Amino acid sequence: MQGLANKTTDGDCGLLANTMNDFFVSVSDHLPRLNKSHKVYDVNEELPDQYVISVCTTFKALESVKANKATGPDNIPAWVLRNYANVLNSLREGVLPMEWKMANVIPLPKTSPPVSIEKDIRPISLTPIAAKVFESIIMKWVDETIEGEIDAKQFGGISGTSTTDVLVELVHMWYKATDKLNSYVRVVMLDFSKAFDLINHHLLLDKLQSYGLPAHILRWMATFLLDRTQRVKIGNEYSHSGHPNGGVPQGTLSGPKCFLVYINDLRTTVPLYKYVDDSTLFEICDRNDVSVIQESVDIAARWTEQNDMKINSEKSKELIISFAQDGNFRSTIPNIKIDGRDIAHIVCHAKLLGVTISQDLTWNKHVDNIVKKAGKRLYMLYQLKRAGITQKDLVSVYVSVVRPVLEYACPVWHTNLPQYLSDNIEVIQKIALNFTRNSLLDTLLFLVAPSCRWSADQLALPDSPGTAGRVHATGAQDASTR
Repeated sequence: MQGLANKTTDGDCGLLANTMNDFFVSVSDHLPRLNKSHKVYDVNEELPDQYVISVCTTFKALESVKANKATGPDNIPAWVLRNYANVLNSLREGVLPMEWKMANVIPLPKTSPPVSIEKDIRPISLTPIAAKVFESIIMKWVDETIEGEIDAKQFGGISGTSTTDVLVELVHMWYKATDKLNSYVRVVMLDFSKAFDLINHHLLLDKLQSYGLPAHILRWMATFLLDRTQRVKIGNEYSHSGHPNGGVPQGTLSGPKCFLVYINDLRTTVPLYKYVDDSTLFEICDRNDVSVIQESVDIAARWTEQNDMKINSEKSKELIISFAQDGNFRSTIPNIKIDGRDIAHIVCHAKLLGVTISQDLTWNKHVDNIVKKAGKRLYMLYQLKRAGITQKDLVSVYVSVVRPVLEYACPVWHTNLPQYLSDNIEVIQKIALNFTRNSLLDTLLFLVAPSCRWSADQLALPDSPGTAGRVHATGAQDASTR
């Protein structure tokens, strides 16, 4: 952040924090501020027994808190909450202390180095641990109520689903569609500007109420959103506090779930797949057909207008997938327009949920991207080795930092990979092995030895050098075969 501070505030990180916070708060200035006149506060009935936060529920939630979890703006350490869980058992009313509605905003750069507060910074909110604990309890009840109501094509924030699931489903349909002669797939990837920050609290509560949530839960949610404060933290510098009119804090447990509810009623005439705020429309066309995807884009644009959100035509993309040798037909397809403006990017390759999709559904571009990215991280491994880091730690760094780049969403693309692209990926693996061990066999022994020793213990094998050697050799041979 120092580079951004040097550029925008003459190196003053405190002034930069204030500037950032003012911008983050101003994003929702046009939204109506929530107050206690909202109808969800008109609650007179008794709290149903199933929604009473019991001693046991509170104790279990607090017991699950990690003792080393970062402290929120209330400065209550996690270990205090965990060790004294049995005394925090009385939240029968839908109220929260003001301290629980504070957030320290940590600005995370989207690009390196960041050059613009408006475009290159993502605000992540660090909230009190006690608030997170009760969020987890409330969100469990919300999940139970809205289960089965969430769009089947929404894969984000849903237990048991991942980016890989939605990508596998999309790519499978696109392969299947392009098997037909003269067929092509028109894909539009919509970008919502400041999606989490532009949620209208009044509309959100109305939508939550429409799913039949109990009045006390609605009131708790309203109180959670009411009069929130935030301040930006850069190093040891804090900005002044701000009061956003709308939005849900990124970094809270309830944020993604609230956004799922908010966007759930966005439906279009062509398939629309969502992963939280990433929305992808597509249509399968014959070259002699008239494209109708513009109608669905118009529906999405009207929805955003009605819900105080905005589609960014500058960042939205269109990709036409086709195996046709004659590419001239693309010029006959009318441009997609958003609010009367053409989509700025009609591309040959587009990154969708971290995987680069090409117009011919080949994976050369994706493999090039991940190999370059992993290669840059290998340099860190090299520097760590020079600094004398142990081989065990080097392997841990490789497994946690380098290998995930190569393996991310591999069920989507690896099954169709030609040998030469597999070899390109394998080069990274071999270089990493050279960094971490002196030989491939040593590395395999190092990786499999712990599991082999565990197996020997389970089988009650005698602990002798001969047995250990045979176990290790067998493990290495098995790993080499794999």
